[in-house]
Amino acid sequence: MTWVTKIAFFIGINLTLLWGQTGVKASEQDFFAYANELYDQGKYMEAVRFYRAAIANEQYEVFAWFNLGNSLVHIERHHLALVAYRRSIELAPDFSRPWVLIGDLYFIHQDIGLALAAYKRAVDLGEDSEHLHYAMGECYRLGGDYASAQRHFEQLLLLNPDRVEVWFALAEMRENLEDYQSAIELLDQAIQISPAIGADLYFYLAYLHLAQDSTRAAMVALEDGLVLKPQHNTARRHLSQLYEDAEMPWMAIFTLEQGLQSNATDRELLVDLGRIFLEQNRYDEALDYFVKAWQQGSVQGRIGAENVGNALYNHGDTLAAEQAWQRVRQRR
Repeated sequence: MTWVTKIAFFIGINLTLLWGQTGVKASEQDFFAYANELYDQGKYMEAVRFYRAAIANEQYEVFAWFNLGNSLVHIERHHLALVAYRRSIELAPDFSRPWVLIGDLYFIHQDIGLALAAYKRAVDLGEDSEHLHYAMGECYRLGGDYASAQRHFEQLLLLNPDRVEVWFALAEMRENLEDYQSAIELLDQAIQISPAIGADLYFYLAYLHLAQDSTRAAMVALEDGLVLKPQHNTARRHLSQLYEDAEMPWMAIFTLEQGLQSNATDRELLVDLGRIFLEQNRYDEALDYFVKAWQQGSVQGRIGAENVGNALYNHGDTLAAEQAWQRVRQRR
């Protein structure tokens, strides 16, 4: 359904600059510190040259290789970044951070198996972070191992329950198993726990309720979502349609008119209102909304306004019908 926007799952490369010994002062011969300054300024290409100089001069070599890898990622030399990260590991076998970034690089290049292997190595070395749990959860999810994915996502939520994309991931896995009720209960739990929940989660919740034919619950979820994102007129139109299907046209009208408060020229809302009023034989109001839509370039608005004229003519009010057709011709 087009009104449901699921969170896009993506593992960003979680770069962290390492400084080596604290209190280092930059000088002409202190290539490592100067490279770090260039990195902080976003001058990654220049930083690469000075990290290589630091390595050649054996200055904080482990960290220089690691930061060189970060710089190479920024200039999209991923294959060289992998070499740099692996070189830092060779020099410091217990260094866990490079393994995480190696996993990130494999992940963004869609080599999920190698990514997961790198992440596991980071775990073996004691790495434990939100990013790592999310990355491993995504690897398992994409590989269809939902049980392992769920374990990592749940561990992440213990660290940070405001990670909305993780709630989405857990619910989507349950949806894929057609366990809609369990997915609904999970999203209800997210709403209770996290104040960071946004409108899209409510819209997804509405979608799941509809999958179980729970129309009233879907309406409530859509209403709640629109409180947070009133400009989401696609969801608003869907809620209006649900009200119509439930024979509550007055609520459909109210919902659409609320949408016009944030965008008075939305052609689809104007056409929907015109159609509802026409079905109720409220011709003047129907004509007003259709003409407004026509003024915004909506062909459906022009057709709707003409249909108002046709309906008036069929009811024997030829004068009102001609006035309606004239408004269509004049777009006013």
